[in-house]
Amino acid sequence: MTNLVSRSIRYGVDFNVLVNDSVLPQFKTKVKTSCGSWLDDAQEILDLAIQTCTTALVTPDNVSDRFHNLISYYFGLPSGCSRERYRACLNAILSRLNRTKSGLSNGVDLADREQMPYLAKASTYVSWAFCQGDPTERMAGFVWQDFLESVPNYAKKAYKIRKTKWDQKNGWISTFLGGQLNGGGFEKPLYYPIHLNFNKIWPKGRAYCIVTLIHEATHKFAETVDHEYFKDDGSILAKLDQAIRDCSVWKDIYLNGDLKNDEDREAKACARVAEQALKQLRGENPAAKTMQQIGEMEAVNNADSLAWFAHDVALLSLEIT
Repeated sequence: MTNLVSRSIRYGVDFNVLVNDSVLPQFKTKVKTSCGSWLDDAQEILDLAIQTCTTALVTPDNVSDRFHNLISYYFGLPSGCSRERYRACLNAILSRLNRTKSGLSNGVDLADREQMPYLAKASTYVSWAFCQGDPTERMAGFVWQDFLESVPNYAKKAYKIRKTKWDQKNGWISTFLGGQLNGGGFEKPLYYPIHLNFNKIWPKGRAYCIVTLIHEATHKFAETVDHEYFKDDGSILAKLDQAIRDCSVWKDIYLNGDLKNDEDREAKACARVAEQALKQLRGENPAAKTMQQIGEMEAVNNADSLAWFAHDVALLSLEIT
């Protein structure tokens, strides 16, 4: 294998990429250029997302309603939840985004899909034996874990989920030994590099490639899992805005109905319209519905939720007042 060593231009991120010795020089050049550019864009996206989430945590009124709708969509957090629950979810998101950004800031180990560890290759041979082909060919990327990592990590995650449920049942969110929403205390990155299926992700466009990199980086640096994958057709913002416009006909019904004499009827009516729009979108994307079903406690660990959320929140950065 060939180890391509390089540095990104804007953020100066050192990285290396493992590729097959037999690939063409043009492929190697494109891999180096692409990875450097994606790492720079990932840093910018994570920077903007972290800044916006921090603002939302400190001064919630200084972020738009679209930001709150994104949290509801990607993490299943009910729009009318308590402030404590909202802050706990936001803190959990920030913890994972910060760890991902830190991991992608320097010395990033990347690899082409085919340069997987021997144990991973052995598993693909088993798949071939059952006439199922190589499963990694269908993947956009992956971070391999051998049993020495996967078994302890599974036990840690199970413990944290159980602990957080116990904390919530008893009315508090404890930091003792680290609950699930607190991010826990197990912050050692996974050993193996981030593998990217370049030939699969290049045709899907730049945004998809960057989100894929962030997605896999959350696996490596923030202990995320794959509960569900969102559709790879880009940002949900435009669809969410359109869905809210489509559902705005309900606003007058709410205002002249049970909210007629409510002092805060305007805000409550808008919240109901947004919830109706979110319900419509969840019907179109099974992943969003799954996040609502499993709740934010587990949704904050869904890699695709974090990656697409960071991407979309970065687009909202100019809406901070």
